[in-house]
Amino acid sequence: MDSWTIIACIILLFPTVFLAYALIQSAMELEIRATKRLGLVLFFWLVILAVIIFGIGQAGRNYFLVFLALMFLAGTVILLFPWPEGKLGWTRGKPDRVDERNIMFSRAELIPGSERYNSYYKEFPDHKAADDNFRKFDGFLKPGSYFYNPWLFGAANAGFYTVESLRSRTDGPVSSTKQDVDPEQITKFVTSWAREMGCHSIGVTPLLKHHLYTIGGRQHNYGEPVKNTHSNAIAFTVEMDFQRVRSAPRGPIIMESAAQYLKSGTIAVQIAAFIRTLGYDARAHIDGKYQVRCPEVAKDAGLGELGRMSILMTPDLGPRVRIGVVTTDLPLQTNSHKQDTALLKFCQICKKCAEACPSQAISHKDPENVGGTTQWIINQEACYTYWCKAGTDCGKCIAVCPFSHPDNLLHSIVRSFIKLSPLFRRFALMMDDWLYGRKPAEKDLPEWMKL
Repeated sequence: MDSWTIIACIILLFPTVFLAYALIQSAMELEIRATKRLGLVLFFWLVILAVIIFGIGQAGRNYFLVFLALMFLAGTVILLFPWPEGKLGWTRGKPDRVDERNIMFSRAELIPGSERYNSYYKEFPDHKAADDNFRKFDGFLKPGSYFYNPWLFGAANAGFYTVESLRSRTDGPVSSTKQDVDPEQITKFVTSWAREMGCHSIGVTPLLKHHLYTIGGRQHNYGEPVKNTHSNAIAFTVEMDFQRVRSAPRGPIIMESAAQYLKSGTIAVQIAAFIRTLGYDARAHIDGKYQVRCPEVAKDAGLGELGRMSILMTPDLGPRVRIGVVTTDLPLQTNSHKQDTALLKFCQICKKCAEACPSQAISHKDPENVGGTTQWIINQEACYTYWCKAGTDCGKCIAVCPFSHPDNLLHSIVRSFIKLSPLFRRFALMMDDWLYGRKPAEKDLPEWMKL
């Protein structure tokens, strides 16, 4: 072989090894469709190489090997070249503050005929028709819903029951001895400790007005103005299990939600309790006892963006996370939010979540300007009504998102290239559709979850 042929063979090793690795990784992820398709691609690729190497004379073999290598290099350069593109052009004002009474979880807690129920619909009569609609169905985690399973729903209820026991621990007495702390050192300690406890990502932002609800809407603070004078907010994410998420909207998704709300709650309660021992006030914000809008806090803490689903999209796990927040007056080193333009542009072209949504609650359109900020807004009434039909928190949008794939080398490479090249974004979406389906099939339940 001449030197050009040797170089060509070395170059052609890259697609061969990558295809083999992608095949093995897909099999490990139990992605049957992707495994079969990658297996076929690898088979035909190896057949082509075998025909060139063993079925053609030396001159022709060298020519075709060099030609294939050049084609591979040219395609790679075209796909990965950072082609110029227009700016995102989104406005980045401060979002409007939200009355917690208007979120669906608060409205679902209203008891028909009660004084609070009558008072709410007198003040917000436009919500009554939609709310009467979701009340027609069996309800969230209730027998008679589409995916009712007494074991899976019982396990989820046990998780939420345990979360409820943490709500009395979200704040508490502050030590009378205030320690002097270095903001950089204490931030490093808290964030490192949080990761030891199981956080996937963590950041700090100044606590801003739009992070806070205006008026409380849950049982403990209904109708009360939300007062929080803390200066900083610590936001963190915990990972949701990929296989359970991919079973959405069936029972394992709500089991996993409960488990990760519990995990994020225990971490938040511990961090807040620790800070109070230093002589600084701190409050944990956990499921059912929030004062803040967690996705907004997490975004401003540099953990991701608010995507088409109107929930946090992280760069490594997409929306496959749950969020915990601690607010405090402890001096901390804050992060700055740098807009992830590539992720938002990917959300603009993808639309898999909108197409897969059983309730069609997710917009297919471009984001809107709401309160001076460009963002997508979902139809929360349609979304929650489906929850009441299904009995679970659905999660289909999270399951189908291309960014929800496991955080391993294969998918990290793809995410890195999505950030690099606008052309690769479209190629990656096309390949995700081909390998996993435009509406990926639900994962089967493991044997121990089957009745």
